[in-house]
Amino acid sequence: MDYHIRYKGEKGHIPVVRVGDGGLKLISFDLLLFDEGMEYCEDTGGSEACIVILGGNATVSCGGKTWEHIGLRRDVFDGPAAAVYAPRDSRFEFRAASGPVEAAVLRTLTHETFEPAYIPPDMVNIVHRGKDNWSRTVHDILDHRTPAGNMLVGETFSPPGNWSSAPPHRHDVEDPPNETDHEEIYLFKVKPEQGFQLIRLYTDDYALNTAYCVEQNDTVIITRGYHPVAAGPGYQGYYLWLLAGRSRTICPRDDPRHAWLKNT
Repeated sequence: MDYHIRYKGEKGHIPVVRVGDGGLKLISFDLLLFDEGMEYCEDTGGSEACIVILGGNATVSCGGKTWEHIGLRRDVFDGPAAAVYAPRDSRFEFRAASGPVEAAVLRTLTHETFEPAYIPPDMVNIVHRGKDNWSRTVHDILDHRTPAGNMLVGETFSPPGNWSSAPPHRHDVEDPPNETDHEEIYLFKVKPEQGFQLIRLYTDDYALNTAYCVEQNDTVIITRGYHPVAAGPGYQGYYLWLLAGRSRTICPRDDPRHAWLKNT
């Protein structure tokens, strides 16, 4: 099965991932690449949604609330994100206030209902992980601080040539606190944008053992296995991630062959 969805240069509203793709049970994802004044609206139905401003400036409305001109960064490499959480059984409206504007509409199926919420850049939790050539910076956008059903959203930034998701980890089995089962997607970007990253997907028995060369706006579905990522030499690496499972507590399992990295 091919878990790599290549970006084909489309503009406007781009449906990227739907429930069922690659074995996903909860997650769907759209990309909005808009010029100034373009609009998009959606009834969330049985899914909650997180609208992440990747670059530019937008106005978002949901549940009788409107957040105007949110988004302070030119692109994902220009500071923390702004985002809006839209609960299930709600309607949100998105308008590109000044163009061009890029945004991700991330969704997970849920039975729970919460209130709409705005997550400004100063609420993003920034942490540094790893060391040496596997150091990276992680931005937690939608986490336990914002009430939601089962979704977790964030961004990972890697210096040129560095690895992330290292030591390689998985979240395939519901056996807390040893491991939890969470499906995931990555949306990739690089700077300069003609660059590339590599992602390896593999399981302990190598029933899954593949690698993808990903470029600007490519997406990878992760429903099982370890999934380390490397940024190409000279290129800053980035991916937006969405996790969904039975709970919002993640207990990843490191590949025991490579777990020694944490002791260095």
